[in-house]
Amino acid sequence: MAEQFFQVTNTIALVAWMALVLLPGRRFVSHLLCPTIVPGLLAIGYATVIGWKLASNGPPPGDVMTIAGLRAVFADDWVFAAAWAHYLVFDMVVGSWIARDAVRLGIPWPLRTLALLLTFLAGPVGFLLHLLARAGLRRRFSVDRTEPAPADC
Repeated sequence: MAEQFFQVTNTIALVAWMALVLLPGRRFVSHLLCPTIVPGLLAIGYATVIGWKLASNGPPPGDVMTIAGLRAVFADDWVFAAAWAHYLVFDMVVGSWIARDAVRLGIPWPLRTLALLLTFLAGPVGFLLHLLARAGLRRRFSVDRTEPAPADC
């Protein structure tokens, strides 16, 4: 059953990410589906599994502030699948913000798409790429604004 939970959460996230990458300027996708509806559904699944595991097993064994302790907790397939859902939720929320911000700032679609794909596959790397693109865009605009206006002829 944990495998099915894992597959369902991944499939839901993948479909939503496809919508976000292909249609980032659509309000329904970037303002509702991907930042709220899908993460909300995945969060319900996460909370259900974590609540069930805590109720049936009690607190995690060992020290979860160590690698060995976390490894022991994540040895349970249900806990691992729930932890993956946790990643899916937060990466999608970050991806939704990136999509809205990139469209608003006019970041070129290849760079925006790459940032979104990297956020889906390697969360912090995509987020970092977007921040760098955003900073570069700001720098370009601030440089453009400081140049004197051409003289009227």
